[in-house]
Amino acid sequence: MLYHKWEYTAKSDEVAIVQPDGCCDVILISPADGPAKIKVTDWDMQPYTVQVLAGTSFSGYRLRPGASLSPQIFIHEDLDKAEVKDAIESETNTDPEIYDIIDALTQPNATVKSIARQTGVTTRTLQRQFSHLSLPVPDFWRLLGRARRSARALAIPAPLKDIAYAYGYSDQSHMTREFVRWFGRSPTQLRENKTMICDICQPGLGSWLNDNQSEITHLF
Repeated sequence: MLYHKWEYTAKSDEVAIVQPDGCCDVILISPADGPAKIKVTDWDMQPYTVQVLAGTSFSGYRLRPGASLSPQIFIHEDLDKAEVKDAIESETNTDPEIYDIIDALTQPNATVKSIARQTGVTTRTLQRQFSHLSLPVPDFWRLLGRARRSARALAIPAPLKDIAYAYGYSDQSHMTREFVRWFGRSPTQLRENKTMICDICQPGLGSWLNDNQSEITHLF
């Protein structure tokens, strides 16, 4: 599936934390007392906060990891939802092969070198393929994907050191450094914050419109 549709309306003023998810979003933002506008997000390298006013409604299209489109296509849009949807479906840059490569990069213990070998190309050729599509480098997908997959595993009562081992970290400290890098929180802090875990479990890199509960069960 090319995108995941989501909706949200703020009932009160709030500050939201946006976590890196390996996806670009096209968001139709409708303030309670102003004209609607469109925002196209980029691939995030770290979490950031967004202030949201009460009554603001969001209608979002989260693109599949590896899919992107230029914000320029919306310059002359009249902000009609149907036209936004049509523009996304017709103008999104896609490469079916890259989806499989990105998914492979997020698997436990994957390396860029091993995935390049499985694809039948050199590491440098794989890097050029991502560059040609204006995508972040392969290691971005590998590291963020691993962090997101292992963060999902925090929902079960497995020891942190076991989760670190299962997802290819050298030790628990290594996993902690990567979590702080990507999510701004340690594994312990994330485990105690059910809202953040829920956000990370939304469709995105490493969990695109499917449940990896079977993977977690298999690993533990």
